Amino acid sequence: MIGDSAPSSSRKSNALLPIAVGGLIAGALDLTQASILFGWRVPLTIAAGLLGRGAFHGGIATYFLGVLLHFFIAFSAAAVYYAASRRLGFLKEHPWCAACSMARQLTR
Repeated sequence: MIGDSAPSSSRKSNALLPIAVGGLIAGALDLTQASILFGWRVPLTIAAGLLGRGAFHGGIATYFLGVLLHFFIAFSAAAVYYAASRRLGFLKEHPWCAACSMARQLTR
């Protein structure tokens, strides 16, 4: 029984690093790009999705909530990509092609 639990915990710890790195990189690049393109109030817009229009009059806590929500979405997307890549080999073999293709589909 002890031998059975070791491989699954090893697999989970192996999954955390790529999900964390992918989430951090995607979240940082996306937030930077959105802030440059649309202004530095982007996190308030994200927070408004949860809090409503009042978020635009919120302070630093509301801004921080928007950043946290943004990174939650980025980490979630990285986790979904990781899980899908376990079943779909081409996602591991060609990650840049797959990511670019997904980005094109989302912007249509």
